[in-house]
Amino acid sequence: MRDNGGVSTDDQPDPAADRGAQPHAADEASAPVQPEASAPVEPVVEIETSRDEVAVRRAPRFGAFLLVGGVVGALVALVLSLAFTPDPDRVAQDFTYNSGQVFGFLLLGGVAFGAALGALTALIVDRTLARRTTRVVVERDETHRVDD
Repeated sequence: MRDNGGVSTDDQPDPAADRGAQPHAADEASAPVQPEASAPVEPVVEIETSRDEVAVRRAPRFGAFLLVGGVVGALVALVLSLAFTPDPDRVAQDFTYNSGQVFGFLLLGGVAFGAALGALTALIVDRTLARRTTRVVVERDETHRVDD
């Protein structure tokens, strides 16, 4: 249905009633064609609302716990390698590792062990926070365009 801007169409003649009269070609060529002015049409939308019950809880970031555990393990490896430096006289006599090699070995083990402890800590924190789970009702609105 077309909006005619509140103008009544009862006064205008019916073009179907005047079928006998044919327009002249000269009249069609000289009359400029004007586009029909129409008001912008608002789209018809349909809104669907649904309610769901969801669980809300806090959860730790496992990556952060792994990273902190690995950094702590690296610092422990550094402290252990510097605290127990071999005696220079013993290094010359026996086959031993230098402090850089000792740090590398301790770093491998320390980072792995620290990351494992960080993951274990994150799991314990996650289980603790899971007890504080609350249930809430959420509303979700979905808007759809209705096509005619």
